[in-house]
Amino acid sequence: SSVATTLGKGFLAIRKAGHLCVATQNQNYTDYSGREKIMEVRLDVLKPGLRVLLVDQWIETGGTMRAAIQLVEKLGATVVGVAAVAIENTEGGKWIKENYKFSHCIPEALQSQVDGKYFNFFKSFLEAQ
Repeated sequence: SSVATTLGKGFLAIRKAGHLCVATQNQNYTDYSGREKIMEVRLDVLKPGLRVLLVDQWIETGGTMRAAIQLVEKLGATVVGVAAVAIENTEGGKWIKENYKFSHCIPEALQSQVDGKYFNFFKSFLEAQ
């Protein structure tokens, strides 16, 4: 919501199934832990011609983001980009980077540490303890 506020745009949450009390479109997906889940979005907001920026905290396997993309596109809206703190270079992360405009906060020099789920500076911090 803070990204939407900063950009002066609307905000729409894509939620876990069962949390909305209006008509919804559902999408099955597998999350980063390998669990099967369902997400949903309101039917009365996303329409053809609407341009959508999808924002997430961390894209590990890409399953959750791919499901969000599928929901948006099923309802006729256009995904114009994906933004996250980090996008890992997993199969799903690479798919997102190859097929959509994207932005994340990880410099290329640190990408391998993100992919390895361990930042080298933690090592020096822990050794100092």
